[in-house]
Amino acid sequence: MGWPVNETPRRENGYGVRVKTSGKLSGLDGRDGEPFSLGEGDRGALLLHGFTGSPFEMRLLGEDLARRGFAVEGVRLAGHVGTTRDLASTTWHDWYRSACEGLDRLRNRVGRKRVAVAGLSMGGLLTLEMARQRADDLAAICVMSAPLWLPPQAEGFARFTSRLPLIRRAALPKIAGSDIRDPEMKRRNGRAQGRAGMPLAALASLVELGAHLRDKLGDVKTPTLLAHSLSDHTVPFECMDAIAHRIGTTEYAKLVLRDSFHVITLDLERDKVFAAVADWFGRYI
Repeated sequence: MGWPVNETPRRENGYGVRVKTSGKLSGLDGRDGEPFSLGEGDRGALLLHGFTGSPFEMRLLGEDLARRGFAVEGVRLAGHVGTTRDLASTTWHDWYRSACEGLDRLRNRVGRKRVAVAGLSMGGLLTLEMARQRADDLAAICVMSAPLWLPPQAEGFARFTSRLPLIRRAALPKIAGSDIRDPEMKRRNGRAQGRAGMPLAALASLVELGAHLRDKLGDVKTPTLLAHSLSDHTVPFECMDAIAHRIGTTEYAKLVLRDSFHVITLDLERDKVFAAVADWFGRYI
């Protein structure tokens, strides 16, 4: 995309984790969209969902981490799992404030120790912003499918409509549902999200968050795991490399997936994601 990159030499690791799929899925269903607190102990993990999503996007990862001995906090970000108007009335600053409130709750649970944070899609951008602003509170982060930019048509549309007050108040229906290959997880995620559409004003704020971060990623010094699928239809795969080249730490790793779509925490390779996240967090907390 032509963005400037950080040319500092760095060590890069890759994951090729193979784990046996248990086949067991959370039985929540009707309460899938609710925030959650799981596990106990003094190793904390904060989980942040994506734009127009719900905590269910992170629920199965949270259950896995709790089984491995982590205290887990799954946040519902401001404006989400409500009405279209609820989401339209928020910006990325509100979403970030929700994330920080979740961070404070989690740190209170683990005796104010440093914790790890994992974010999916827009939650990944919030994770990067948190690593910039609250580095002393974080031991490690995981950034998954993060939209440092959107496809040109989507980003151009968001910027154009943001300048037109009448259109800015409009919203797009989510006709196609979530970008998930696993049909059962696609169904459950759709139920968890609710019926709210995608407000153009909120979409413009998501684009603004990506633009805000692009030249500030050198401030991110926290050990970082990056994960993205080559088959993502929502966010360009190239965003992962751009983030890797700009962050201000040489301590990072990449997990490249091939059989999943955008919501990798729910898709066919989710067990591989869970194992990589648990291993990365376990190194630092």
